[in-house]
Amino acid sequence: MKKLLLLSCGTNACFHIARVLKEKFKKDFFIVGCDINKNWLIPTYDYLDVFYQSPFSTDENYYSFVLNICKNEKIDFLLPSFDNDQFLFSCDNKDLKELGVKSFAISNSLQFYIDKESTNNYLESIGIPVPKNFTKDSVEDNTEYFVKPIHGVGSNGIRKELGSIIRDKNQDTSKSIIQELCFEPEFTLECFHYNNKIYSVVRERIASKSGVCIKTRIFQDKKLEQYAYILAKNTNLPHIFNMQFMKNRKDEYVCTDLNLRTAGGMSLSYAAGWDEVSALANIMLEKDDKTITSSVNKTISEQYIIRHYEDSVTKVVRKRIAFDLDGTLLDSRKRHEIVMSDVLKKYNIKLNTTDLIPFKSDGHNNKDWLISKGISENKAKLINKEWISRIEDNEYLNNDFLYPNIKEILIKLSKENDLFLITARNNKENAYQQINKLGISQYFTGISVVDTCSNTPELKAIELIKYKAEIFIGDTESDYAAAIKSNCNYYAYNNGFRNKEYFKRINIKSYNSINNILKSIII
Repeated sequence: MKKLLLLSCGTNACFHIARVLKEKFKKDFFIVGCDINKNWLIPTYDYLDVFYQSPFSTDENYYSFVLNICKNEKIDFLLPSFDNDQFLFSCDNKDLKELGVKSFAISNSLQFYIDKESTNNYLESIGIPVPKNFTKDSVEDNTEYFVKPIHGVGSNGIRKELGSIIRDKNQDTSKSIIQELCFEPEFTLECFHYNNKIYSVVRERIASKSGVCIKTRIFQDKKLEQYAYILAKNTNLPHIFNMQFMKNRKDEYVCTDLNLRTAGGMSLSYAAGWDEVSALANIMLEKDDKTITSSVNKTISEQYIIRHYEDSVTKVVRKRIAFDLDGTLLDSRKRHEIVMSDVLKKYNIKLNTTDLIPFKSDGHNNKDWLISKGISENKAKLINKEWISRIEDNEYLNNDFLYPNIKEILIKLSKENDLFLITARNNKENAYQQINKLGISQYFTGISVVDTCSNTPELKAIELIKYKAEIFIGDTESDYAAAIKSNCNYYAYNNGFRNKEYFKRINIKSYNSINNILKSIII
């Protein structure tokens, strides 16, 4: 099977792509998707084999996040949805090539595509008509113009304004382009590019919602298609792209936008019988040229198509369950021992630290352990203070790992329950980074990091109340106190930082696995 990664998989285009691949090529493709939303908030999820919740594409960790998916899932092909991803994961990206991933994005050399102004200038330079541009000072007061965000997506943010308003000194147009007014209808030339040939259909936009066409007239037009050929002759184009046209005051077609990516309205063309997804699928499957082009090389009768919506239940919340992190989902016991060993070296103290965790799991703390080893109380306090200052450093956090089967448990639980993660850490930034790196943030409806201090139970209780949690699963008496303060049912895990004997002494029933806890809850 070929493994395909869909970036920003919550888009209309990705939903259509995933659905067609699973309906027509079910045995051929394993689809991985990532999106900034939770899995139950994207319709595409039903067609995915694996899902990852990603940071925003502007986040500094986003690039490495996607590369890690490619590496861990052994991705064959990558398909971006938005222009920012087109450059980040271009078809000539060396990191992707080293991983054996073929990207269907544009070449990084297409710098004219960096913003709408540069794109318009380039199109005009190769003979494709575009709307006339104006500066703030060159507009006429009583004439209307289009004002477009220079980094806009689709028709979002485009507005009509009189020149007098544009010229107002308080009007900021530094991040916009000003163009002559063009007139509806708007036409989208949807194109499939293969072996220097263009296959296309035209969608006349009759109605739209949130910038995406929902009612359309579909037909074919060789005159508009010729503009795509001009572009292909001068530019290294991806397989799927679209051009948008309107008419100016002279009743001439001008290209108002160029999108070198999938279109949000591509399913409308599919309904008319024009199937670029199957063409792309057959490229990935290395089929012959005739098979590849068969789904787009056809005459499409003129027809009207509307998009209608279907309401789907993506999740039924049965219970609201909160988890502690350290010692409950995450085995961080080794980190505690390593940090203690390093701190003792700083003080030139030689102690065997292998019994630290068993000692602490019986209800004691670092200071108790140090004193039991013959360290004075004052020295023990200094060592413990140093230990606290280091315990959440990234170099030590790398020693943590999830307990066995935790991801599988969270995946299953999150389908029918709202899950929350409530942990105590003083370095909140490192905590959130670690949670994202562990790949579990996508399973939680809410994540809270509270301070580690004498008031930690109260702080956790506040979060439990906020989330209306019914159940709190943790591994310490501090978690138990938080559950009591929030009137929440507590389930103790005894393979973390407190053992079975300790919980028995304080009269709390405990369990030796998360699965056993869930069986007791009867989920």
